[in-house]
Parts: sequence; structure tokens; C-alpha cells
Amino acid sequence: MKEELLSILVSEVKPALGCTGPTSVSYAVSVAKDAIGGKVRNVRFIVDRDTYKNSIAVGIPGISERGVVIAAALGAVCGRSKAKLEVLKDVTPQDEIDAKKLVNDGKVELKIDWDIKGVGLYIEAFVETENGTGHAIVAKTHTNVILIETNRNVLYKSQENDINDVLDESKDRINQYTVKDFYEFAREVPIEKLYFLKEAIEFNNKLSETGLKENLGKGFGNAYLRIKEGSNIYMKAKAYTAAASDARMAGENLSAMSCASSGNVGITASIPLYIVAQEQGSSEELLLRALSLSFLLTIFIKNQIGRLSAMCACAIAASIGVGAGVVVLSEGTFEEVEATIKNIVGSIGGILCDGAKLGCALKLSNAIGTAIESAYLAMEGAGIPAGDGLVCDTADETLRMLGRIAKNGMAETDKIVCKEIIQRETQ
Repeated sequence: MKEELLSILVSEVKPALGCTGPTSVSYAVSVAKDAIGGKVRNVRFIVDRDTYKNSIAVGIPGISERGVVIAAALGAVCGRSKAKLEVLKDVTPQDEIDAKKLVNDGKVELKIDWDIKGVGLYIEAFVETENGTGHAIVAKTHTNVILIETNRNVLYKSQENDINDVLDESKDRINQYTVKDFYEFAREVPIEKLYFLKEAIEFNNKLSETGLKENLGKGFGNAYLRIKEGSNIYMKAKAYTAAASDARMAGENLSAMSCASSGNVGITASIPLYIVAQEQGSSEELLLRALSLSFLLTIFIKNQIGRLSAMCACAIAASIGVGAGVVVLSEGTFEEVEATIKNIVGSIGGILCDGAKLGCALKLSNAIGTAIESAYLAMEGAGIPAGDGLVCDTADETLRMLGRIAKNGMAETDKIVCKEIIQRETQ
């Protein structure tokens, strides 16, 4: 069990430059471009509704533009597919000029696929050069390539033939485990196996510091610090987490350590624990163990509600990871972890995802404030009882119910949210 959970952790905690919505589009286009080679003549791409929604209002590192169309153009001009979620790490001012020319000349064509059942990531890219046409499909996760073709010749194809089979998350490895499995892993895994998580603090704390220093985005991080009670642990955690999101959503040219393919989720699942550990005087070992539990719970909950979900993964998945991590930092019990999860779901379960944007800094920081309070309340014996709204007998049952509501009950909600936002932006 420990080796597989460690393998999941290593595979799901990765650096990501820029918001992973437009970044995944750049990546898919770069895969198609690298497959065919040559000088790009035009680009066509198809995206699911949520990828488009999550790309409208965020900055792209290295350039001044926003949105999926310029992201696709950059993927064609200078994207490095081997760099995955850091596909745009080498963007130059000339690359921006060339990408804008492609767009302005009408050489980049976008289509939104509204017919995908449920909620799931889907990006299909066609890149035409003098060598012909490169074709790539990325689905389910932001770098999961399921097809590569050049001039209709298949270079790679995944085993699943049906897109719904590809998007099915029920057979993912993480789905077989329980909250107690994650808790026991975090407590018992040899600490040297978790040293790689130090990079998560390094990457995401650098974003926090930059967001505060340069007052990026809408400046929510600095605003929290100016509030009179900003010296308490909640407000400091909220401030530093918000500042990292301020920087990332504004397009700061720094990588985040993502979790389950989301940079904001990785920030939310890690920065608050770093602040709490500092304030409580917790050891580095306790911090790394708390981080491992936070990330594993976050991955598990994103599996339940969907990689792209009608529910906000920062507010629901990562906040639950943080709450459980605070219990570990405080050397609490498994029963207190369970009570923390129930408190969070019972108080803020169901918060909508309305796209990646500057306001995410406020949403995610409010959620982690609730998460930290929920943990401290649980350790004081105050918890929402079973049978109270979404709260079930166990944390596992509670999280699985939340997942069913997100995937089955809120798919139509997600479609309406996307339509409303996209129609407003295109009027």
C-alpha cells in the first residue's frame, strides 16, 4: 500500500507554469506540432466547456494576453511538449509577437465541445505545417495524451477506444483507498520518502512572497495582512495562500507545485500548512507528513468530484486536505481527522467552480480559513454529527456522497454556469 500511495503522490505533485487550463491547451497543441514538425501554418483545436471557462480570465506567464486562443498559438509557436505543464517555460517577446500574428491573421480556430457527457477534460488539436497535419488528443488529466497522429497515420493511441471510458475516474488507483489509509501512510511512511515535498513549499512560497512584494492580481494577500487581526494564524495563512494565487492568476512567470493537475489546488493544499507549522513551531518532519496527507486527500477528493468539476476543488478538496493536515501538525488522532472532514463538508460543501480567475485568491483563502477552524474545533470535540445534511457516519461515506452529488447531480449546473460565463464574455 505504502509504495503505491507514494507512487500516486509523486505522479500527482508536479511543477506547473501558469494556470493549467490554458497551459493544457498549449500542451496539446505542442504535442501535435512536435509530431508533425515544420513551420506552423494554422491551428485548429476543440476544448471541453470547463477548460474554456477556466482559461478566460487568467494571465499567461511571459505575455500580456489571456485566454485559450493565444495559449494555443503559443503552443504552436514555442511550446515544448516534453516540459508538460511547464510547456511555455521558454516564451520570448518574439514568440509573443509571432503567436499574436497567427491569431490576428485568423490562423487559430477554436471550437467548444458542448456534447461531452458529464464533466471531464478534453482537448483536441490539429496543427498544419508544410509537412502536413499533426493531430493530438489530451483527455481526463491535463497531460494525458490518448492519441497522436501525423497525416492520419497513428503514432500513439491509448487502449480505451471510447472517450467516456477515458474520462471514467472510477478505476483510478486512488479510488480503492480510504481516509484511514492516507492517515496511516502519512504517519508511518519513512520520512526520507517525503523529502521531495520540500519543493512544494519552495515553489509555492516563492509565489506567495512575489504576490505580496509586487501586490499582484487584486492584492487580496496584502489586504488580509492589513486587517487588524492579521497577526493570528488564520489570517496569516489566508494572506499567504491568497498572495500565491494572486501571483499565479495574474500570470506571474513562476511555477507552482501543482496537485492533481492544478496549481491553485497545490498552493491551497500546501501553503496554509507551512504557515501553521511555523506558527505552532512544528517540526519539518510533521510538516512533510501533514503535506503528504493533505495532497493524498486532495487527489482522492478530486477523483470523487471530478478533475474538472462543478464544485471548486480548492474550496472543497484542498481545504479538506489542509484541515486534516492541521490535525497531523497538532499530533491529533484519526477520529479528529474524520471530524475535521465532516465539519468542512457540513459547512462549505458544494461551493461552485466559476472558472479560474483573480477572485480565486479570495475563494480559496476563505475556504482554508474554514478548514483550519474546523480542525481546531474537531480537536476541541466540536463536530457536525452524522445525519446532519451531507455528513454521513464516516468521512469516507461523506466524501463519496459529495462526489456523487458533484458528478451526477451538478453536471447540468456545470453546463449552465459555463454557458452563462462564456455567453457574457462573447457578447
